[in-house]
Amino acid sequence: MLNVGDKVKFLNASGGGIVAKVIDSRMVSVMIEDGFEIPTMISELIKIDPTEPAARFFEEHYNIDLSAQTDNDHTEPEDDRLTHLPAHVKTDRKSEDIYLAFVPHDQKWLITGPLDIFLVNNSSYDILYNIFSLTPTGHYSGVDYGSIFPDSKLLLDTVNREQLTRWTEGCMQFLFHKEQCKSLLPPFNSEFRVDGKKFFKEGNYRDNSVMQARGIVVRVLSLTEYFNAERQANPGSQADNRRPGNAATLITRYQVAPQEAVVDLHIHELIDDPANLEKSEILEFQKNHFLKCLDSALAGNFRKVIFIHGVGNGVLRNVLLDLLKNQEGIAYNDAPMSKYGIGALEIRIPHNEAII
Repeated sequence: MLNVGDKVKFLNASGGGIVAKVIDSRMVSVMIEDGFEIPTMISELIKIDPTEPAARFFEEHYNIDLSAQTDNDHTEPEDDRLTHLPAHVKTDRKSEDIYLAFVPHDQKWLITGPLDIFLVNNSSYDILYNIFSLTPTGHYSGVDYGSIFPDSKLLLDTVNREQLTRWTEGCMQFLFHKEQCKSLLPPFNSEFRVDGKKFFKEGNYRDNSVMQARGIVVRVLSLTEYFNAERQANPGSQADNRRPGNAATLITRYQVAPQEAVVDLHIHELIDDPANLEKSEILEFQKNHFLKCLDSALAGNFRKVIFIHGVGNGVLRNVLLDLLKNQEGIAYNDAPMSKYGIGALEIRIPHNEAII
């Protein structure tokens, strides 16, 4: 790792200079004697350490004064594309999330003109990211990779409408880092898809507190849910810091009495800002959350769970009933109308009823 002030030589060119700025984990800015700064990959540099035995064979003197720089704060890598999120976002957030945001470059022209594409890290983790686009032939093409600090947004690209397709369907991969943490998050790897029709309807561009501009913001990952899901799937892993045998899993968030829970599946109870989700995406999220909670109740020795699905058009209720038909060892019926109205199901797990 190179630091500001290190003397370096170029591997593939003559000469060298002094590291003036750390741009990111892969690149630094090297100031040469002419006073110019040259962005250079770290892999293309060799550090000259005067304490090394062979240093006298490589030693050169560069007449460079770094003190002339106006920016003397080099404690954090700099990237012109990276900006910090507003302070209130960190203060107000209920969960840690990663977003992909599409913001019109000119806010006067929402459905025409170029779009700025941001990766938003509304979390407390440093993230290494890798983004692939799905090609028309079904292959993956790398479009960007790098790192992003906590509580920040990174401008990935500015594209015209014809170039949008390489950013609306593909795969994202993340690694998570903290200097100190109780548990380790596993690498994240997932497909993503954004409906292209969204970009041609002005109503889909909404004001967003994270971006402080009108745009289309898509949540790629909730780290809070990801952590809980990993903890459920691997109860003996480092992602689970509970005592062995403790049944404190996802369903305990909704516990209202011993071995009983109430889960509200209304989307505004599950997601902070569902405004940018399509109806199909909302239904899929509700379905997956229902299955996770049901699995958690089975593993956590719960005997009864109420799932509130609401009235609406009955689509969610029908989906839940279809899912329950494939479940063994449980019984279900409408929840008591006097307490929950007509929009809830009561799930009973008979084999857990004898467990105290």
